[in-house]
Amino acid sequence: MPDLHDLEIGAPGPFLPPWDNVEKNARTIDELGYDSMAFPDHFAGFIPECIWIPDITPLALLQQSPHTYFELGSIMAACSVVTHRVKLISAVTEPLRRHPILIAQTFLTLDHISRGRVILGIGAGEIENVEPYGLRYKSLVGKLGEALEIIHKVWETHEPFDYHGKYWKLKDAVMSLRPAVQDKPPPIWIAAHGPKMLELTAKFGDGWIPTLLQPRDFKERLEVIQNHRKNLDKDGKFTAALWNWVILDDDSVECERLMRTPLAKAFALLYPGSEWTRLGFEHPFGRDFYSLKDYIPMRYDRQAVINAIANVPDEVLREFYMMGDAETIIGKLEEYVRAGLDHMILWNATPMFALEKTRSSYKIMKEVLSYVKG
Repeated sequence: MPDLHDLEIGAPGPFLPPWDNVEKNARTIDELGYDSMAFPDHFAGFIPECIWIPDITPLALLQQSPHTYFELGSIMAACSVVTHRVKLISAVTEPLRRHPILIAQTFLTLDHISRGRVILGIGAGEIENVEPYGLRYKSLVGKLGEALEIIHKVWETHEPFDYHGKYWKLKDAVMSLRPAVQDKPPPIWIAAHGPKMLELTAKFGDGWIPTLLQPRDFKERLEVIQNHRKNLDKDGKFTAALWNWVILDDDSVECERLMRTPLAKAFALLYPGSEWTRLGFEHPFGRDFYSLKDYIPMRYDRQAVINAIANVPDEVLREFYMMGDAETIIGKLEEYVRAGLDHMILWNATPMFALEKTRSSYKIMKEVLSYVKG
């Protein structure tokens, strides 16, 4: 039987200014015994700036804009220097804004700085970080597949090489930086949900890092990956990870109140339209809405977003967030472990919805971490 105490637990890496807070929080995450810090790679955030106001979220009093992120490679490097044991994961980057050779070089550089603690989390990208900046959000799976081939190739050879793909043409390309530890490059974890992406994960990944999957869906998709790996005769170490949002309070009624706050509902708009349909509802932005390919928050006016928030049902919120006290969260983690989970990244969203809950919610996180770590 899978053992909950074998589960690795991660937290979001600090990615907001000022640096002094980042340094303090990175050290704390490391010292508390978390297994990983996961860093988003964003230009833009998930919340429209038109609702980034104190009436919607108290964070608007502390942070000017929801679109505030340190650059991924720089902040991962900085955090690796002030920590000693925690793994550092990109969650996730993509080969649309970053050339595959640059990704390969960046993560080998991070591998050296962190002394072998970095993981390349990579996916097909999100339209909000691509199309507004003059890049084409198109042929995503094909581009990712070729990028992964190139990254693997450049990590395997010192010699110049050619690559003749549909999306990249390389001639005498070379990048001879080698890994820091035992000539072993960083693991690659792929963010995948759909069939083609799951197949890519099996072919190129050392791990899988989706988000917002229920245990039954996680299990089904993991079995698809495992079947592909079996057909490819891949039997090396493979890590099944997941990134989920949590609302934490000892009072279940208070958790329900927090999930109904406007900002909590705004984040839940990211849940795919297909999942709303399954639950018997229609997504305010359309039945086929899928945030990764459809959502550019900067293009929604305040009234449209307010109307959408008003139509987020409790049933969607209860699936979007893991909620409860330490015992409830531990029980949910046990479900995921039985589904095959190896590594869970828990984003404590509670303080975003009620700043006064910061200390109490992180106390619950410590209880969960302490229990899982035995």
